[in-house]
Amino acid sequence: MKNKALAVVLIIGLALASCATSQQRLAKEREKDPQYQYEKAVVCMQARLVDEAFKYLNQTLILDPRHALALNLLGLAHMMKENAAEAVKAFERCLAINSGFSEGHNNLGTAYQELGSLNKAEEEYQKAFALDQNYNAGYNLAKLYFLKKDMDTALDYVKKSLQKYSRSVIAWNLQGLIFDEQGKPDDAISSYEQAQKLAPDELNVSYNLGVAYFKKENYAKSQEIMDRILASLAQTPPNAQTQDLRTKANEVLKRIKEATKK
Repeated sequence: MKNKALAVVLIIGLALASCATSQQRLAKEREKDPQYQYEKAVVCMQARLVDEAFKYLNQTLILDPRHALALNLLGLAHMMKENAAEAVKAFERCLAINSGFSEGHNNLGTAYQELGSLNKAEEEYQKAFALDQNYNAGYNLAKLYFLKKDMDTALDYVKKSLQKYSRSVIAWNLQGLIFDEQGKPDDAISSYEQAQKLAPDELNVSYNLGVAYFKKENYAKSQEIMDRILASLAQTPPNAQTQDLRTKANEVLKRIKEATKK
């Protein structure tokens, strides 16, 4: 019995040693796998651990300098670090490898826009949209034309973006702003309400909706929304953005008070 027990222990010991050796071998192989390094970078970016992501992206590109997705992610990492110039270089390298990658063109356009190169940005957004009706590019084109005060073109692109992805809060909000500029308050309210359904806690959307109701002279509804915004802000740590929204909401309430006194 003792011999049998000893034999079993030896077998288990050998099996465990073999398992450990296999795991070590697998770990070494993974360290040489660019896709594995890239996937670790993706996880880091999702956790907003950008410095860690850079480490894995650099390792990916050492192993495979033509890893287009890694170059695209590298560009996004630079954007998160507010380094648009380096982001442009990464996106350009990505597109030199895969010129048909629409999201790469859209990201390059965003980097150019950050640098103030609006013509180059528009060109890249157009390329992205032409490839596969990229809804991010459609939104970015709509925003660009909105800033240029070309409301008809802006509306056309934001509608196309929403046709492709109807759950985009920012696109519904932008469509509302465009309708506001066109003097179509009912359409603006409808767009803001759709955005609010998707993101009930998005206070900037609520503010735009409250302003639209004010323009419609529905002061009771506008006041209700502004009061709700201020109540929510009271529970939020103050910063420059929340203070600006608080000031604007109070200004609308002041105008409501003035309008209802007449």
